Amino acid sequence: MVAYWRQAGISYIRFSAICANAVRAALKPQPRIEAMKVAEASVKVLKPKVAA
Repeated sequence: MVAYWRQAGISYIRFSAICANAVRAALKPQPRIEAMKVAEASVKVLKPKVAA
């Protein structure tokens, strides 16, 4: 049995993003706002220290 996302021709990452968006859209207003805040990703870039 082949997974539905594979039959649709999309990657698992894209499938999970679609599912997450659908779940967030189904939430009531207050939980939706909180879920959207959590969904935002932030990246912190650190330059490694070079040992001299």
